[in-house]
Amino acid sequence: MGLFDITGLGGVTDVLKELIQLFPNAEQRERAATKLQDAESAIAAAQSATNTAEAASPSFFVAGWRPFIGWVCGLGFVYTIVGAALHLPAIDTNPMIMILTGMLGLGTMRTAEKITGVPPSTLGKVARK
Repeated sequence: MGLFDITGLGGVTDVLKELIQLFPNAEQRERAATKLQDAESAIAAAQSATNTAEAASPSFFVAGWRPFIGWVCGLGFVYTIVGAALHLPAIDTNPMIMILTGMLGLGTMRTAEKITGVPPSTLGKVARK
């Protein structure tokens, strides 16, 4: 996932990577790409620390919000599938899909890692070469 990637579908860094390619000087492109990767790494590390702190919290309202949202989305999908069979009113699943893909980390970076078979910890190292 990129910088400011709330939905898991792509972010500001995807646009910045495209803009970096417009730099006329190869050295400038390299420096800008390195700074962008450093910023992404710092944000990912901060998010990881936040996730660890949340998971370790004894408060249900801090540690339990992700499982709660996951269960709500899961139940929404079950209602949609069962509801269609029982002719119940349909609900819009688009908001649930956006939330769930973001929570599960199903952004474009993870998809690229899986397609190329590169472990997540080495993707940035490969891109810099």
